[in-house]
Amino acid sequence: MRIITVEEHFEHPEVSRRVLQLSGPPGDLPLDELVAFGSVFNDDPDAAARLGGHRLEHMDAVGVDVQVVSHGNGSPSALAAPESVQLCRQVNNDLAQQISEHPDRFRGFATLPLYDPAAAAEELRRCAGDLGFVGALIAGTFEGLFLDDARFDPILAAAEAVDLPIYVHPGLPHPQVSRPYYFGDWPAAVGLMFSGPAFGWHAEAGIHILRLILSGALDRHPGLKLLSGHWGEVMAFWLERLDETFALVRQGRDRHISDYYRQQIWVTPSGMFSQHQLDHVVAELGAERIIYSEDFPYVKRDNVTEFLTGSGLSEPQMHAIAHNNAEALLRI
Repeated sequence: MRIITVEEHFEHPEVSRRVLQLSGPPGDLPLDELVAFGSVFNDDPDAAARLGGHRLEHMDAVGVDVQVVSHGNGSPSALAAPESVQLCRQVNNDLAQQISEHPDRFRGFATLPLYDPAAAAEELRRCAGDLGFVGALIAGTFEGLFLDDARFDPILAAAEAVDLPIYVHPGLPHPQVSRPYYFGDWPAAVGLMFSGPAFGWHAEAGIHILRLILSGALDRHPGLKLLSGHWGEVMAFWLERLDETFALVRQGRDRHISDYYRQQIWVTPSGMFSQHQLDHVVAELGAERIIYSEDFPYVKRDNVTEFLTGSGLSEPQMHAIAHNNAEALLRI
């Protein structure tokens, strides 16, 4: 069975260092604590920086045929500086070069400079047309602004025009959110984890999708396609409630919240290989709305193949999740 995974990351060391210089560490975490925090999720710099080497060894061992790769930690996408345009282009060029060395094993998602939406739209068109990328990944907000803000409409329009998805990936919440919600009488590293991978950025990424729905962005761009990781970032488990409550204040709408999920949104597990979560999302959305992902190198699973083969899914459902849905959506 062919397996394609779509939330897989690399890090450009030079660009990431420059982003840290310009933006400073998140959560006012001292640099030594930030390094220690990062090593919890990424203890293999070779696997993070290179598409060959340890990464390919892992893919072969667990049965992943193709990874769709995007920039992970230290991305210049949300950098509030003019230099982000050049840094994103550098990331994309480097990723394309590395993909060209293993063209049967990797594809790419573009990194876009949210600082300059017009430049971001042009970069998406370049990446799709010249570099052969299969979409874009946006990590979190930009200065507290979500993609539903009118200034980002050129990016949504470009994604719709090239007919490729935007992966709405988590990013650390704005400090004005993080401080009162996630930091308290515990170490800064605990606050960073609480606001990020433990819970906070998942809730925010789910809110990000909801804002795109409620704002009418998906109605203005009916061809826009979105990917939402971690089984739909909480919201895929809340669809009945969302439908019921928003129906009270959104009268006259043709679509419920869940309809958007079934028509314009696909979800991925991001390495959260839970049978209960899989069963719920299949029942709620159908196997045709699920695309597989491991979240490498931050999450490494030795049961990437076995989770699917032992899931109790039918053969058509299994193949849809493993590769058919990705092949159709991303034109792989």
